[in-house]
Amino acid sequence: MSGLVLKIAPGERFIVNGAVLENGDKPARIRIADGDARVLRCRDALRPEDVNTPVKQVYYAVQLLITGDLKEADTLPAIDDACSSLLDVFRVIDPELVPLLRSMISRGNYYSALCHMRQMLVFESQLLSHVSASAPADTKVA
Repeated sequence: MSGLVLKIAPGERFIVNGAVLENGDKPARIRIADGDARVLRCRDALRPEDVNTPVKQVYYAVQLLITGDLKEADTLPAIDDACSSLLDVFRVIDPELVPLLRSMISRGNYYSALCHMRQMLVFESQLLSHVSASAPADTKVA
């Protein structure tokens, strides 16, 4: 038995191929047998106002591909350009992070790409907190 298996909490919403589905009042395991299905757990979705970093921008674009709000022909080149920009930053952490992400996206494996980017979001947050902690404080001149 192959395919994506989702563990769905009671009342949890998720999107499959653009349709919003909601689980009933009991936990469920759902197997998505179609490898081409586009799946997004609503709890994993970013809100537009939360998209404030480079990795979140890529994540959000992939999310919108899943929901059908963006078209691949228009979006994939921009995502690839954004991944090129991320390559130098993440190469020092793990040289395979961005190439693996690009591979997932190029194959249309968007759910896996989002899962992979959640790890990248943690690294990005750590990098940004390190940069802001080491930035000199503004000084006031009287």
